[in-house]
Amino acid sequence: MVAYTHRERVVAAINHEEPDRVPLDLMGNATMLLDQTYHRLREYLGLEPIPPVRSGTTANYYDERILEHFDIDFRRVFLKKSPRSKTVELEDGTFIDDWGIGYQRAGLWVYTTISPLHGATTVEEVEAYDWPKAADMFSAEGLAEEARRLYEETDYAIVARNPLTYGFLDRCCQLQKMDEFFMTLVRAPHVAEAMIAHILEIYKDVFTIFLDAVGPYVHMVETGDDLGAQNNLLISPKMYRKFIKPAERELHNLIHEKAPHAALFRHTDGAIFTVIPDLIEVGVNVLNPVQTSSRGMEAHALKEAYGDDITFHGAVEGLEGDVSTDEVITEVKSRIDALAPGGGYILASCNHMIDVKPENIVAMFETAREYGRYR
Repeated sequence: MVAYTHRERVVAAINHEEPDRVPLDLMGNATMLLDQTYHRLREYLGLEPIPPVRSGTTANYYDERILEHFDIDFRRVFLKKSPRSKTVELEDGTFIDDWGIGYQRAGLWVYTTISPLHGATTVEEVEAYDWPKAADMFSAEGLAEEARRLYEETDYAIVARNPLTYGFLDRCCQLQKMDEFFMTLVRAPHVAEAMIAHILEIYKDVFTIFLDAVGPYVHMVETGDDLGAQNNLLISPKMYRKFIKPAERELHNLIHEKAPHAALFRHTDGAIFTVIPDLIEVGVNVLNPVQTSSRGMEAHALKEAYGDDITFHGAVEGLEGDVSTDEVITEVKSRIDALAPGGGYILASCNHMIDVKPENIVAMFETAREYGRYR
């Protein structure tokens, strides 16, 4: 078997070729360790504490030492906050971001508690809103040098980490409350279109700032927007194609233009089988998290239907809580058997690891490194 660098392994898999083994990923979009899981793993591996890379979430650590330990094939560059970015914290613990959206932490989760366009029923209200500016939220200072160093001095696949977390549907639901925005799509479509148009221009500006700096050096660019729940899409395919898909197409075209050698990574949870062709059509190359426990998302069926046209990323479930390492090993082998033949699979956890024992994380990656070898 020919020896592959980390970067060559990833590029081969995305090009639907079989490298020496299945690529592995961790600590990216929807593959983070929630803080309690991270701390337990760090202590289990005998590593000293380090500062978090961000705050205000429940997954705040990016640890190069852990990536090295598990021989992860990717490294990420993060778009930085601008000095002008402001988060306001209220006395009750609510923090309000640059969009005017308020959040509160509750246990393991962060919830939207203030939706600034709640009650908006006219395009004029949307136009009058104080929309944030990309340059006030983000800065790419020093990122070109960082990305160039990673590109020239390491053999990893370099990823432009998702700077926005929330996509068009997610953001609209935060701005106007989820149930309200779904009604707006039906009752006041011009209001929904105006909201999406503003978000699109901001998102294009954000990715322009980011990719003008790192575009020549990255092999993957992350985006995300949840379209699916456990058993169904959140909105109908017709609604998705009318409102969300055109904005995705325009944003993805810009990303491909700014990072011409990079695969476009798209995160969406849930039962999304019927719209995967739409995602491929708007330029998605890598689909995450591949939630095979959702209705219609069985791994073999996904591979048979779409395996020639898209790379699957994630898919390993059943890690949480008091499961045995044997169960984890069985899960990993099952996903590799279904998704890895012919390339087109990057192994990672299906979504963030919330409450996972260190032993199970070790078992997942050790099994993947050995069982995931192409023979």
